[in-house]
Formats: sequence, C-alpha cells, structure tokens
Amino acid sequence: MKRTFYFLSIFALVICAIFIVANIRQKAKDRQAFQSLDQVIPVNAVPASMELFQDKISAVGTLRARQENLLSPKVAGNVDAVLVDIGEKVKAGQPVIRLDKTTFRLAVKQAESAFSAAFAAVAQVKSQLSQAGKEYNRAKNLLAENVIPQNRFDAAETGYNTARETLLVARGKHSQAKAALETAKEYLNYTEIHSSIDGVVVQRTAEIGQTVAPGVQVLRILDQTMVRADIELPEKDFGRIGFKTTAVMMVDAFPEIKFNSKVTVINPMVNPGTRTFKVRVETSNQTGELVDGMFVKVDFLLHQKEALAVPRGALQKLPGSGTYYVFAVKSNKAFKKEVKIGIKTDKFAEVIDGLARGELVITNGAGKLRSGINVKISNKAVETLKEG
Repeated sequence: MKRTFYFLSIFALVICAIFIVANIRQKAKDRQAFQSLDQVIPVNAVPASMELFQDKISAVGTLRARQENLLSPKVAGNVDAVLVDIGEKVKAGQPVIRLDKTTFRLAVKQAESAFSAAFAAVAQVKSQLSQAGKEYNRAKNLLAENVIPQNRFDAAETGYNTARETLLVARGKHSQAKAALETAKEYLNYTEIHSSIDGVVVQRTAEIGQTVAPGVQVLRILDQTMVRADIELPEKDFGRIGFKTTAVMMVDAFPEIKFNSKVTVINPMVNPGTRTFKVRVETSNQTGELVDGMFVKVDFLLHQKEALAVPRGALQKLPGSGTYYVFAVKSNKAFKKEVKIGIKTDKFAEVIDGLARGELVITNGAGKLRSGINVKISNKAVETLKEG
C-alpha cells in the first residue's frame, strides 16, 4: 500500500514538471513572437498595376527537315567511290556514290551480242518468208492451171506457214533480247547513285569496297532550308488555333532567338486515345541555325490583354499545393493574402482575384515575413536583409 502511494506521488510530480516546462517554453515563444512583431523589417514594395499580357498556348515537339532523301542502291554491288561526306552540300541529280561497273558492263556487252543475233535472225527469217511466199503464190497459180499436183501445192503452203510462224518466234526473241539489253543498261546506270534533292549529307554508312544490297540505306540527305514541327495540342484548344495564328519557335541551342513561324496544317480530327489534335508549324531556315531532330518549344500567340499584375518576385506558392499568395503592406504592416493567378511571364504574374489595383505588395524577403509584422519600405531592403 505504501509502495503504491509512493509511485503515484512520483508520477504526479513528473506530470506537474512536464506542464511547468511546457508552460515556460510557450511563454518564451510568445515573448519571441511579440518581439518579432515589434521588429521592423525593411522591404521593397510596389503597387499592383495593370500590365499587358500575351495570351498564348505553349507546347513542345521535334524539328523535322523540309525534305528527306534516304538513298539506297537498286542493284547489289561493291562500292567503288563515295563522292560526298557528312556535312557536304549536294544538288539534285548530283552523283554521290558509284558501284563497281565491271560486271554490269559485261552484262551489257552480252545483251548487245544477244540482241544483234536476234536482229540477224529476224532478218534471215524475213528473207526465208519472202522466198516461201513466192513459192506459195507460184504453186497456187500452177495448181489452178492443173500444171502441178495437189501435194506439191500443199508442201509450198506448209513451207509458207512454217516461215510465218518462225518469223513470229524470231520477233519474240528479238523483243526479249531488246528488253534484256535495256535492263542491262538500266542496271549499269543504277551503279551510280544520285541525290534527288538539294540538301546536306547528314548520315553515311557506305565505305569503299563494301558490298551493298538493294534497299539498304547508304546515305541520308536533308533539305533544311525550311523546318517544321508537328505539335500535339489538347482538344480544348481546337477552336483557338487558326491558319492566321502567329507562332514562335525556341530551341535550347539559341535561347535568345525566337524564330517566327506559321501554322500550315491543322488536322481536322481529334485522336480519341489521347484527346489531342495535330498542328504543323513551319519556319524558314535559310541561315541554318535549326537542324532536324532538335527539341523545340512552340508558343502560339493568340491575343494581348491588359490585366492586374504583380512582379514574379512578389508571388509565393504554398509547398505541395497550387495556392499562391503575396504579402501586402497596409499601415506599415505585412499581411498575407491568397491570390488567384492567370498568365505568368518572366517578370509578371496576372492576378485574377485576391488583390486590388494599387495595393502595395512586397517583392523581397518573404522568408522573414508573416502577417502582422512591422515593415518599412526601403530601397536598400535587399542589402539590409542580406546583412541580417
């Protein structure tokens, strides 16, 4: 019984000690808070004012060249000469790769010989047909006069018909030999590969002595005098984009340059899987800064509007939320105000709700501020805060 009383007494003392310590700490915090509220923080402040905003739709894509020429041989063979290299400019019709012509020239000579023989055969059969025709006509007349028997006429007629059939066969072989010669000459021409566009070589896989096969790419040539990007936009923006919509392209390689572009294609269909539609934008690239494959950001510029705004430095965001706020100044005190934000630029943010025109907003030192704290507007606020 005494032991139980002893433990209960100790427990009561511990609880009392905890309450006393907690009370002391809370009073210290309260004193610190009052001291903070009494402290005067130097700040920079500007009035919320009307600014001009550009309403726009931003998207990203990949640049593609105006034209692409993927070259591959039409006949199998060994590479005899590579006439261009990566980075070189070429003209349409210019030879770029030559294959070994030896085998193909031999095939042409053989085809020419076969064609000549077939031509001679046709001439010979024509002569035989002419003679057979004369004998047939003579036999026909003699049979009518009963000078020769029927079997002699039949033999002349058979010879004539046989000559006619032989001529048809000879002419067929002649046509085949002619086609074979044309094919051999065409294959010989195929040993020289030409560019079909004006452009620049961007990829080469062929080497001298290499055996190449039909359909296997050996060169890639691009016409990049104009580049394009196919952009996927959400269906809610379908009615906001037109062929007169101004667009600008931006690439990481030249962050200071905005490339004026134009809308050339609007796909009149929404993809039911992604709920997007495709828009193509193009820009002139005569100076060559833009190249195929670049990551590109595209801004579609819709219309301009004047709206209430605050500097981006005044705008703060609650961590882990989409809630924005600013610190406004009234009677030399800072007050936290939630605001609804619209368009944001590098310098300003549009304020849709939560702030009135002319209200002073603090543009620096938000980490040291809270509602009710005393502030003093000072041009040297940034330096003063850094020193503190």
